[in-house]
Amino acid sequence: MRRRLLFTYSCTRTIRRFLSNSLNWIDLYGPGLHLLTREFLQRDLRFCASMTPEKSDAVSASLEDAKRPSANVPSHHIERPGALGPRFRNPWDTYEERSLTHVWKWHKERRRSGLPTEGYLAGNMRPTVEDYRRAFPLNPVDWTALANPPADGVQAVWVGHATVLVQMGGMTFITDPVFSERCAPVQFAGPKRVVPPALTGCEPQMPPLDFVLLSHNHYDHLDTDSVRTLNRRYGKALTWYVPLGLRPWFAGEGVRTNLVELDWWQSVEHRNAASGKSVTITMVPAQHWSARGILDRFRTLWGGYVVTAPPPPPSPPTDAAPVAAAAAAQPGQAGGNGNGGGNGAGLQGPATAWSDPCAAAEGAPRTPGGGTGGAPAAAAAAAAVAPLRFYFVGDTGYCSVFKEIGERLGPIDLAAIPIGAYEPRWFMRPQHTNSEEGLQVALDVRAAVSIGIHTATWSLTDEPLDEPPTRLQAAVREQGLPPSSFVTLQHGEKAVVRGGKLQNTPNTLPVKEP
Repeated sequence: MRRRLLFTYSCTRTIRRFLSNSLNWIDLYGPGLHLLTREFLQRDLRFCASMTPEKSDAVSASLEDAKRPSANVPSHHIERPGALGPRFRNPWDTYEERSLTHVWKWHKERRRSGLPTEGYLAGNMRPTVEDYRRAFPLNPVDWTALANPPADGVQAVWVGHATVLVQMGGMTFITDPVFSERCAPVQFAGPKRVVPPALTGCEPQMPPLDFVLLSHNHYDHLDTDSVRTLNRRYGKALTWYVPLGLRPWFAGEGVRTNLVELDWWQSVEHRNAASGKSVTITMVPAQHWSARGILDRFRTLWGGYVVTAPPPPPSPPTDAAPVAAAAAAQPGQAGGNGNGGGNGAGLQGPATAWSDPCAAAEGAPRTPGGGTGGAPAAAAAAAAVAPLRFYFVGDTGYCSVFKEIGERLGPIDLAAIPIGAYEPRWFMRPQHTNSEEGLQVALDVRAAVSIGIHTATWSLTDEPLDEPPTRLQAAVREQGLPPSSFVTLQHGEKAVVRGGKLQNTPNTLPVKEP
C-alpha cells in the first residue's frame, strides 16, 4: 500500500510539473494540450457520436465539392479545406508556420538558458508577489468616470492583458474579456496572473455593456468562465462579435441569438435600442492563427476591430485641449455578406466606399499625439465633424496590412496594440509584435494615441515581464514622438482621448522610480 501511495504521489508531481511547464505555451501550440480538458472530450466526442451514415455521406460529398475550383475566394480563405483541414490562412509572406519541432527547439533553448517558466523581471529571476506588486501596481477603477463618459471622446480602462473596457459614442463595450486567474484549459495549472484583473464583470457599479469584441479563440483571449460570467449577468442584452467559425463554440455556452460572426473587412451597425445611438464595427485582418482543440487549428478566423462612432457634438476649442484634424483618408469600406444576427445589430449590404465628411478640410495627416499643423480654425472645424474611431488590434505579428487598415479606416483616435510575448524572436515574430513593431503599427494606422496591451499579466514567453513597456518608452523617444502618444497604462488605469490628445495623466508602466 505504501509503495502504491508513493507511486501515485510521484506520478501526480510529474504530471503537475509537466502541465506547469507545457501550459505556458497554450497561446502558441494549444491543440495537443487540449486533450487534457473536459471541454475537448465533450465537444469532440459529441461530434464523433453524431457521425451517422447520412452525415458521413454528406462529408464525402463536401470533400468532392472542395476539389472543384471556386471563384472569388478571399485570399485568407482556404479554397478546399476538407472536413477537418484548415479553413483560413495568413495571406502575407511575413507569416511562417510553427510546428512541434520548433516548440521542442524552443523548449530545449529555454532549459539551457535557465529561464523560469513562471516568469521573471529584469534583474530579478525569482520575483516574489511583492516584487510583482511594485512592478505592476493595480489601480482602483474610477467608477465615477465610467458613470460619466465623455460625449466627445474615447475613454478606455485597461483591465489586463488584452481586456480593455471602452466607452465612446454612447456605447460601453469590452475586448477579449478574461477574468480568470490562469489562461489555460484548466485552472490548477498553466500561466498564472501576476496582477489580478482590474475588474471581474461582477461589480454592481460596472456600467451596462452593449457588446463584446472577441479577436480569436486562444485561451488568453477567449476564457470559458469569463464568457459564462458575462452571459449570466447580461444574457441576450449583450451582443458578441466574433470571427467566423466560433458560433458552435458559443452556442455550446448558451450564446446563440445574440452573436454575430464577422469576416475580415465586414462591417455591422450596432444600435442601442434605448438611446437610439449607434456605432459601426468593422473586423480587420491580423497576422495570427487559431486553435483550441486538436482538430480545429486554423478552423476559426482571427482579427481585430475598428469601432467608428458618429461625429461628437461640437465643442469650442481651447488652448488646453487643441484639436487634431483627421488625416487624408477615406474610412473603411463597410459591408460583406453577413451571417448571423444579434441584439440590436444588422450587417450592412455590399461593400461601398464612403467619403469622410472632413476630407475637404484635411491638409496633413494626423500624427500620434499631435495636430495637423494647419490653421486652428480649420482644425477645429474638421474635428467637429470627424467620427470617433477606436482600434483593437487583438493578437498579431507585424505585416503590411496595417498600412491598408490606416488607409481604409484611419485616422484612429485611440488604438489598443499588443507589445508583449515576443521572445524568442525566431519563434514569435510571425505571431506577436514586439514593442518597436507595435509602435510601427500605430504609425501605419495613423493612431493619435495608443495604449500597449498583451503585456505584464501572464508569463507566456521568454522576455522579462517588465521589458515591453520599457522598450516601448524608448522606441517612442527614439522616434521623436510625444511621450503621451503611446503609453502602457497601469492595470485599472484609464486613458481619455479627445481631439487627438490624451486628456488625462494616467499612471503608466514602467513605474517611475521615486
